Amino acid sequence: MQRRISLISLVLFAAVICLFAVNSPCQNFKYEAMAKRDPFVPLVGVERTKVSGLEDVVSVDDVKFEGITIGPGGKKTVFMNDRILKEGDRVGLVEIIKIGDESVTLVISGTEHNVELNKEGGPRSGL
Repeated sequence: MQRRISLISLVLFAAVICLFAVNSPCQNFKYEAMAKRDPFVPLVGVERTKVSGLEDVVSVDDVKFEGITIGPGGKKTVFMNDRILKEGDRVGLVEIIKIGDESVTLVISGTEHNVELNKEGGPRSGL
């Protein structure tokens, strides 16, 4: 009889724990970063391949947009991943479509992206 009561108590205890776990407010929790680093994303351990040149670019995250120059006659060139490119140039999976005054439109693997130049004192410069 003592065993049966212990077993029933254990089963009821497990049922109550499961009920609270299913309806926990933590299930719907969403972290609002408010322009700060998300503490739940690890700083180390997430492996990302280092991209040095445009030949290795596979996504827009791999593009390092360094600057734009405007030469005589208004001809524009863009500095990206240590290369100087003009409209129509293609390197690897990257094709330069249009160079604006502060942005460049490019296609990577058939997907068009508009990348803007980071200005000094902007959100990504740390100044």
